[in-house]
Amino acid sequence: EAYKVALFTPMGDEDESLGPDKTKDPRSFRPSSSRMEPLLSCIGFNVHVQNFCLTTITTDESSGKSTAAASALFKNVTCGAPADHFRGFSKKGGQSEVSFSGGLRRLESKRLEAAEYVRETQNALIETIGSFYSAQTQSTNIHLPGRSERHIPPSHHEISSLRTACIAATQRLHTLTWDIAVRRANVFSQALGIAATLYLTHMSDKAKLDSGAWAELWIKHGFLVTFEGLLSAAGKELGMIEDAAVGISMLRMASVMIVTEGNTFDGVNSSSCIPVPDSPYLKWVRINSYGKGTQTRYLVELCVDVNFYAQRVPSSLKNKAAVRFYPMLYEMGVDIRQWGSNAAAANFNKSNTSGHEEMDDDEVGIPDNDVLIALNYEAFRKMNAYAHAVYRYNEEPVVTWEQAKSDLHIHQPIHPMLKGLHEFIKSSAGKMEHGILDEAAHAASKLGGGAAIFCKSGKDRTAMQVTFKQSQFVNRFLQTGGDGLADEVDLDMKKVFKDATLMRVYGTRLPICDKNVGQPLYAFNSLQARFMPDILKPPARALAGFLKGGRVFSREGLIES
Repeated sequence: EAYKVALFTPMGDEDESLGPDKTKDPRSFRPSSSRMEPLLSCIGFNVHVQNFCLTTITTDESSGKSTAAASALFKNVTCGAPADHFRGFSKKGGQSEVSFSGGLRRLESKRLEAAEYVRETQNALIETIGSFYSAQTQSTNIHLPGRSERHIPPSHHEISSLRTACIAATQRLHTLTWDIAVRRANVFSQALGIAATLYLTHMSDKAKLDSGAWAELWIKHGFLVTFEGLLSAAGKELGMIEDAAVGISMLRMASVMIVTEGNTFDGVNSSSCIPVPDSPYLKWVRINSYGKGTQTRYLVELCVDVNFYAQRVPSSLKNKAAVRFYPMLYEMGVDIRQWGSNAAAANFNKSNTSGHEEMDDDEVGIPDNDVLIALNYEAFRKMNAYAHAVYRYNEEPVVTWEQAKSDLHIHQPIHPMLKGLHEFIKSSAGKMEHGILDEAAHAASKLGGGAAIFCKSGKDRTAMQVTFKQSQFVNRFLQTGGDGLADEVDLDMKKVFKDATLMRVYGTRLPICDKNVGQPLYAFNSLQARFMPDILKPPARALAGFLKGGRVFSREGLIES
């Protein structure tokens, strides 16, 4: 209810003098600087739809008049890491022994160990109590009046110690279970909002849907949601990867349905609908849940304007047609932290920080590059299964998303369109292989899916990646005479980088930085830029350096990245 009220609360006069990063306008936008606000933990932050439209201009020689027509549209969603930043990823000083570090993948593994330890301590306590009563039964001592034969004296040290250990283990398990439950809810909610945005972006592309039977394929096989992560596998960013991986996998429980007023899933209960006041087309959102346990499912209803529904939504997606998400995560660190992790040559000491100070620390802890390889192979198995379902070229049995996720040794030939991606993953151990993200993004576009790009805040590394993809698209389009997704095009990478630099300086990404942190600069310094892949190096004129606004000794002077 508080969220609904805030959506419609007008800004006061005192807000008009604030910078773009302070006004929080529109109200539904969550900037990256709000990562540490607990009440906003379930909302994706710094989410933008990045559209790149190529327009063809033709001139009538007889009249001299020019006309413009859209020739191609390239779409991405950019966002901050779908992770529970407020709860953090490392132990805080002074906390009890029941605290844990890491993200959801690590915490869920720790929970299994904690549950096993509870069983062990309970069994040991039961066994010891049984032995105590057996010995008491066999005792020849005379029974004293008023003394219970079921009483265990507190002086029995072994039983008392086991009881204390059992209580502590159970409390530890309950604490961890609650932390995981809250994290899963927050992270899943963020990922769901990002995926719904991505689906709406592609569902609204009439030219794309008219060019093929994508809507029908989405209904049959699911909408391919490819997340491209640019986080490093060390320190807190490793925890963000672990959170994001679980939240993205949970998207498999969700389906999306486009509806209009009077044509909803099961009638409208206004109290369950979240209004979207800043959109001219999207009226409200409602999430329906059904099933229990592992069979829990979610249906997201997106109510759109009647005219939009009639003109832009294809007939196959009308009449309460639901489309299930087919999610996956490709991950590759592209900054100095990942370089240091790979080279085992740069380790930053952890500082004793607490509270909001955590968001300004990017210290590297124990690296875990194996998690990147594992995630990329898992994503490849899922994408390979999807490619075989959409573009079948043999009689191999169909592999489901669930099988591809859980079975590490599942047998399925590598689809021809994914051979390059597979080679990049195979050779990625111990190095920053950006080709994984490049090939995965290209394959996702060919398969009719969408891509969501994220780093920690969704404004710096993300900007470098999305502009590089756009530059590749426009150069492919120009070289082939109209196909921005063409394969085997010999691109001039110097020109691609030059065009990407122009987009990074004069495009929309610097205003997005200003919108988030109050300064139109990328939060890199010259040292960080040196260690990034050449194709992702930021333009020198747009670097923030180490400090913001020259405020050397103020914590406010630091630009969060």
